[in-house]
Amino acid sequence: MSLLVSLRSEILKSKRTAAFYFTLIGAATVPFLILFTIASHGLPEAERTAKDPVNALFNLSSNMVGLMIFPLFIVLICTLLPQIEFKNSTWKQVLTSPQKKEDVFVAKFLNIHLMMVLFLLISHIFTWVVIIAAHFILPQYNILDHSFDAGKILSANAHIYLSGLGICALQFWIGLRSRNFIAPVAIGVACWILGSMMVFEYESTASPYFPYCFPAIRLSPRFNPQLDRVEWISFAYSILFLVVGFGDFRRRKKLK
Repeated sequence: MSLLVSLRSEILKSKRTAAFYFTLIGAATVPFLILFTIASHGLPEAERTAKDPVNALFNLSSNMVGLMIFPLFIVLICTLLPQIEFKNSTWKQVLTSPQKKEDVFVAKFLNIHLMMVLFLLISHIFTWVVIIAAHFILPQYNILDHSFDAGKILSANAHIYLSGLGICALQFWIGLRSRNFIAPVAIGVACWILGSMMVFEYESTASPYFPYCFPAIRLSPRFNPQLDRVEWISFAYSILFLVVGFGDFRRRKKLK
């Protein structure tokens, strides 16, 4: 019950910040770009997309979100939420409240995951809005008359989420340790760029073991066959970084 109370407290604190609005804006970015492309240039890759426009547009959105927007969202949200306590100088108040340290730690981590799930859900909703708009902008394609493979879209979102677990736990630990907003974001963005280059540019054999490579591996012909193993590694990294992060968090007697 104490964990639920702590989680509720974290959710309420998040509502007072820009994190929720940042989630909405981030989730809308790719659908908006797709809608702009449709309105100005028609269906992306029309010859191929027109055969199965609904699933093709969802696939395009998932690929763009999974490769770029979602990893960067994780980096930023894992910095923004821990910064609430640093910004307001409330760590002493939090740690002296009748909450267990493990409840505070887990509640903050679960709150981040709720934001991640909310991001994917809102992105999905916005993509549907784009598809409905595209149906009327391009009536010749009768877009809404085509089938929708919900299972495939759900699977794609699950892969996106699982590939981000390792990054999330590591960035959460960095965010808890840093009083500076810039440093965790700079580290996360630099590692994401490095990870993408390792996969697409260098095709490094170390890619399946570097967590910032995992989002790009979904779209790599060379590494995609290893996706299931990579996602298990991502989950293992998540557990590892959480254990190490909590050990570090518990040892620190005060945070200012």
